[in-house]
Amino acid sequence: MQLLRSYRCFNGLAVGLVVSLLAFIGETRAQDPEQLAAELQDTYEAVNSMSFSFSQTTSGPMTGRPKSGKGNGLYARTADKPLMRWNYLTPDPQVIISDGKTISMYFEKLNQLIFSEVDEAQTDILLSFFAASEPLDRHFTILPPFLETDISAEELPEMQSLRLEPLDKNSQIKNIHLWIGENSIIRRIELLDHFDTRTTINLSNITINPLETANQQELEKLFTFVPPEGTEIIRQ
Repeated sequence: MQLLRSYRCFNGLAVGLVVSLLAFIGETRAQDPEQLAAELQDTYEAVNSMSFSFSQTTSGPMTGRPKSGKGNGLYARTADKPLMRWNYLTPDPQVIISDGKTISMYFEKLNQLIFSEVDEAQTDILLSFFAASEPLDRHFTILPPFLETDISAEELPEMQSLRLEPLDKNSQIKNIHLWIGENSIIRRIELLDHFDTRTTINLSNITINPLETANQQELEKLFTFVPPEGTEIIRQ
């Protein structure tokens, strides 16, 4: 999903990527941000796979007209690495697969499949959240959300949120807001970079651990993309 970060391309996971709520979401339900982050960590440590639908929008002074996309995604934690696959269905079909170290990006419109090493700045934010390999406070300052949101009033009672600011001063990301729904599941992620480009990803139709019975061969097939004949292969 730019899954999404300041991504290499609009949809480059973005990569990154991985969510803010009104501070007055409900004083009786509001939690301390660090407690909310700890519950999030505990939840995703127990998640071995996840499927979901997503919608994504990107806007800002450097992007021209706002961009949007929709599709579905799949996450799995294997014995040696986490895996993420984003299938963009609109506006143009794309397939992005990442294991946090390498990324493959297929663009049907360009007839290209690009393979690239992923540095920390390009890491898929949602992949890192789902993998829950390290506590959030190891890489972020955990803070209350800003007093701004475009989530509808009907949704507000169902979610809480927190704000993350990278400890790495060289990060391309200025801050991240996470909206967290029932059972401590991320439902929305918003990334703001230093050029004020805002990428928002909404998750729906979430299924936890749909690949419990999948063997290694089946997982490899799910997270491997075979391009159509004649596709230009680019290795960076």
